[in-house]
Amino acid sequence: MQLINFTEANCKNCYKCVRACPVKAIRFQDHQAIIDEERCIACGQCFLACPQNARDIQSDLDVVMDARKSGKRMVALIAPSFTGFFENPGGVVEGLRRFGFQEIAEVSLGAQEVTEKYREFVAEMKPKYAISSCCPTVNLLIRRYYKGVAKYLLPSVSPMMATAKALKNKEPDSFTVFISPCLSKKCEPFMFGQEGYVDAVLTMDEMLSLFQEDHLQVESLPYSSPDYYGSTNARSYPVKGAIGEGFHETLSSHGYDVLHVEGILQVREVLEEIEKGALDPSFLELNACHESCISGPCVPKKSWSTYKRKQLVKKHAKEGWNEEPQVLTFEGCDLHYTYKENLFQKKKFTEDEITRTLARMGKTKKKDELDCSACGYDSCREKAAAVLEGMSDVEMCMPFMRTRAEHMNDIIFYNSPNIIFILDEDLCICQMNPSAEKTFEEKSEHLRYMPISVLLPDEGIRRVMDTGKHALNKRISYREHNLVVMQSVIHLPKDNQLLIIMSDITEEERRRKELNLMKEQTVEITGKVIEKQMRVAHEIASLLGETTAETKIALNRLKELVMEDR
Repeated sequence: MQLINFTEANCKNCYKCVRACPVKAIRFQDHQAIIDEERCIACGQCFLACPQNARDIQSDLDVVMDARKSGKRMVALIAPSFTGFFENPGGVVEGLRRFGFQEIAEVSLGAQEVTEKYREFVAEMKPKYAISSCCPTVNLLIRRYYKGVAKYLLPSVSPMMATAKALKNKEPDSFTVFISPCLSKKCEPFMFGQEGYVDAVLTMDEMLSLFQEDHLQVESLPYSSPDYYGSTNARSYPVKGAIGEGFHETLSSHGYDVLHVEGILQVREVLEEIEKGALDPSFLELNACHESCISGPCVPKKSWSTYKRKQLVKKHAKEGWNEEPQVLTFEGCDLHYTYKENLFQKKKFTEDEITRTLARMGKTKKKDELDCSACGYDSCREKAAAVLEGMSDVEMCMPFMRTRAEHMNDIIFYNSPNIIFILDEDLCICQMNPSAEKTFEEKSEHLRYMPISVLLPDEGIRRVMDTGKHALNKRISYREHNLVVMQSVIHLPKDNQLLIIMSDITEEERRRKELNLMKEQTVEITGKVIEKQMRVAHEIASLLGETTAETKIALNRLKELVMEDR
């Protein structure tokens, strides 16, 4: 089930998402970034890095609205981290009640039960390493990428799932909605075979949109307490270090070192040490997000700073709620869960395949392998393997594309039959191509940084620089050079330079003049011939007229003679 991805057609090929992704779970198809579910650990780092804010996260808002319309018994499970986002957390609880939730449970109650499960397992089994299993991203990371480490995940469901199981056990037909700032919680109900206990998951932003729909201003609503909540320590779960603090006596008595590790890069570093068995016996509280559950990719944009949120959570954990909680029993709920290893099998490629792919990226020598990470991969060889896997494209190599673009530009500049100049803002020559050198019989290095006026009148050129308006396809004659050109002067605002392109039409002009002269001569000759023909015609007509008259006289005379004989 594709729960998170990028918005289509919003990708700008900057590759920041690939650089941010700790497991390189992003592939490109038709220049569009796509999350590969088989590799993804739902950490959301790609979403945080994306400059286009191209999030496409499956929303359960419609599902929740439909549940309310159909009259289902709705129960809200709210993560204790929510108290870091509101100065009046009781107003949030009241807002949920007014929206239509019949019961509200703070997941600190499930955290309390999970802590007890942790305590029992460590005391009884005494594993070399005990890793907290509350963070679904960490759980996915371990199961998919670290061989032999999944067995150290403490075998208990998360606080969210524990609370949901107890509520479903109490009211099987209830519609349970979990609310938190965590992205991976969107995936957890489907990731570990725990379907059916959490019916919908909302982010904090989505919860606020529900309140906005009903015109509820939670900071000004009356104070209300959840129906169910846990102990002071359990309410501190969102703050780093609180999980181990909940059973520190057990950990201490069994000689465990306690490590609090936050942030995906640091988590990966410690997991590598565990994979090698290099650490002393330890309890490891691992969180994918900086400062644990009070931050992350789905934190509302208008929230307080991380440290202000941390203070609010700690304050609320200490002060607690105003009313006593109701009793929710976990009896009959199976909170045990074994996190089985499900390693992602990365393809391996031969040295020849890697070398040939590097060559396609313009890297034929070792010195060509810059390992700049612009494409998102740590080395050119990793990038080549990603290309072979279909995760990346050759074109995603920035130095390669820049070199190719510069090479193409050089080919055009140096081989164009057109005369090309590039001028700076003072109309001095920055570059001139070989065609210009040949035409003006000057070497580029001799004229570099000299004003264009040493070669050409600069009045029209200066006008383009002053106005910023191009002068395109102007026919200009430079008589001192016996040169006629079709000239375009183009202003380049980004660099405040001018690009002059001249197409030499001198030969065409010579032929045009010759043709015009030929036409004029032909017209003149034609006129003379017509005039002569007309004169001849007149003379012939005159002669014909005389002979015709004489003939007429002779015939008339003959007629008269014939008549006389009768």
